[in-house]
Amino acid sequence: MEQLMKNIDEQNLLIGDYQTMIKIIQASLQRGAIQANECETVGRLYNKLTFMIEKQNKENENARLSETNN
Repeated sequence: MEQLMKNIDEQNLLIGDYQTMIKIIQASLQRGAIQANECETVGRLYNKLTFMIEKQNKENENARLSETNN
């Protein structure tokens, strides 16, 4: 059971994973690996990843503020 839980935890995306995906998108665009007709789809994904990072950062900040207020 412990190994199963560890395997499940390893499958979860962390904030660092989102940041890595953003870097991959940026590098791909810089190198011309993404075609013009793919830019809208890639842009939507980029925006979602950025939103998730911002959301997580705000949640972390709120948690820190909550801890100091108690």
